[in-house]
Amino acid sequence: MRVGFLGASHLGQVYSAATALRGMQVVVVDTDAALIAELQLAPSVAEPGLTEAWKHTEPLRKCTTNLEALLQCQIVFITKDVPTGDLGKSDLGVIEDLMSQLAHVLEGSGVPVVLMAQVQPGTTRRFAGQYDNLAYQVETLVFGDALHRALNPERHIIGIVRRESDPHSCHRKWLEHFPAEHFVMALESAELAKIAINLFLAASVSTTNSLAELARAVGANWHDIVPTLRADRRIGSHAYLSPGLGLAGGNIERDLASFLQLAVQHDVHATVIESYVRSSEYHRGWVLRQLAAEGHIGSGVIAVLGLAYKPDTASTKNSASLELLQHLGGQSVRVHDPQAQSNSLASSVTRCSTWTDAVTEADAVVVMTAWSNYAEIDVTTLARLMRGRLVLDPFGVLDADAMSANGLNHRVLTRGG
Repeated sequence: MRVGFLGASHLGQVYSAATALRGMQVVVVDTDAALIAELQLAPSVAEPGLTEAWKHTEPLRKCTTNLEALLQCQIVFITKDVPTGDLGKSDLGVIEDLMSQLAHVLEGSGVPVVLMAQVQPGTTRRFAGQYDNLAYQVETLVFGDALHRALNPERHIIGIVRRESDPHSCHRKWLEHFPAEHFVMALESAELAKIAINLFLAASVSTTNSLAELARAVGANWHDIVPTLRADRRIGSHAYLSPGLGLAGGNIERDLASFLQLAVQHDVHATVIESYVRSSEYHRGWVLRQLAAEGHIGSGVIAVLGLAYKPDTASTKNSASLELLQHLGGQSVRVHDPQAQSNSLASSVTRCSTWTDAVTEADAVVVMTAWSNYAEIDVTTLARLMRGRLVLDPFGVLDADAMSANGLNHRVLTRGG
């Protein structure tokens, strides 16, 4: 079986690699010639296991800018990531252009097409008349665990043009390589299902952050409470119960924005969803409030450890770390991250190759990404290199006992301070 992927951003690279690992031939197409040239050698996105998978499956993969190469495929997935603005609003123009171009190339070929990019309800159906067979499939990848989730999906959510029909036989054949429960529904239902998933995640994140803050205020220990929630079947063992700095990564924010936009269009009450947005904005400001309370805004040197929005990914989309750097303005800041890069750092920000370089003579240290590398930091060395005593460690990465033993003012999101 030969499977085509139109769009070679994160989504396309991960799913094409997973498909090749299952023994199928893949054709990866993108209109970006520079990206295609890069993909001849290695993937351009960072995901655990992806580089090894890319090398291992090289004989099964063809990368090209020629859309007509997709005529050689039994099925084509549209896997271009949808760009979003600062407020999370999706720009569907890229996807709509690709769908129009692909419809022209495949006209009369009978090749089934599956849109996998994140779109608003109603988008796929607008193009149904241009294709012999068009479907929508929800992707539920997670940055930092994307390849594993593509290979071992929790379930398949598939939207089809006529609810009483079944997915195309080639689509079903591809799905058989990734065994999981199937949910087949109308196109609009599948498109909305993706938004629904992220809104429920937003509810869990927002509630957890608020409760963890209250726990700190009343002297409770949030870590004591978490096991009682996981034991409740209505909440579950996999619930998002780790406090964080609001929402980040772009996907959940995008779906909040999509819901609010649709709510206005259809006169749907949206106060609850608006509160998730406000909650995220508030909790993202925790580090800044702590620095201000200690007089570290506008003076001294601050070391920021971590640029990625979460560990095990190089993505900085909607990163709380980059937002913090913007608020610090022209202040002297030194940053380190084991993977993530950024071209938008101010001239007052120095990129360091090691964490020790970043923290040397720093008046305050902030751990903004919970990389496992930072859990291995020798706290005695940290205390010796720092000039100040304040260490903001929202996710509790560093050894709390060692921090106390070395006289550092260690603050985390799960206890008072």
